[in-house]
Amino acid sequence: MIFFHIAFGVDESFIKPAGVTITSIIANNPEEFLHFHIFTSSILELDLTKIEEIKTNKIAITLYLVDSTAFSTFQVRENLPISVYYRMLSPEILKEVTDRVLYIDADILCLNSISNLKEIDFKDNIICAVNHQEFSASHINSLNLKNNNYYFNAGVMLINIPLWISNNIFDMFVNKITSQDFQYLDQDVLNILLEERVHYLSGKYNLFYSEKNTLLKDTIFMHFVGSPKPWKSWSPDITLYLNYYRKSPWADVELELPLNYKHKKLYAKKLWNDKKYYQSALWFSKYLINKLL
Repeated sequence: MIFFHIAFGVDESFIKPAGVTITSIIANNPEEFLHFHIFTSSILELDLTKIEEIKTNKIAITLYLVDSTAFSTFQVRENLPISVYYRMLSPEILKEVTDRVLYIDADILCLNSISNLKEIDFKDNIICAVNHQEFSASHINSLNLKNNNYYFNAGVMLINIPLWISNNIFDMFVNKITSQDFQYLDQDVLNILLEERVHYLSGKYNLFYSEKNTLLKDTIFMHFVGSPKPWKSWSPDITLYLNYYRKSPWADVELELPLNYKHKKLYAKKLWNDKKYYQSALWFSKYLINKLL
């Protein structure tokens, strides 16, 4: 049997979302042999137990505990923690196992078969990714790329491991990320380093979530960029996400409840719109108390 390899780089808080992503991939690829690789600095005992429940004779999962201090000099943002760099480890770790690995963010759902990714010809490129012009032109221009019409989101990358290794991408990345500030951190640096070495895929392989986009039938990966994330109880539209959440081993775990007053207000509004008036009033009172205190 030949496994297709898929990697995640997450912190402890994103283990559960990664599990839901894995659940969605398995659900839409029942015939595939899949090996998931999760790079993380820590994991709760509950999540470890849930991860074990996913494993079968066709589904393998390997956990790698990362020493986050190795990236302590790298820049971070409030919404871009140090775990974004863990993805950079997968080619080196897996080079003796496979010649390609799919890196995927944990805020993504798989909605169709990924079988084509096993056969895609890299055409001497280092990665396959999706071009995203949703990012501002001024930001892309600031990177001094040769062609500002191309900029990929690093949330879905099919990596050509032999070329990644032979071109010393990791070493060049370390030098670049520590040389200046970047708004989108590793994503910006990868766009600079891999320019003209990217095979661009159809947008269906990394489609940013919107209500309109849920109507498209051929989407492979739906990407919940931005906030709130769909596993937050105050997220306004989580119907699609809940479909897979309830199929996952975390189905018996409540969605994350709001902690600050702004999120409590949003949750109260969502409950009201869902005609759950008593619960809405309860959370609105919690919002008022939290804000006043």
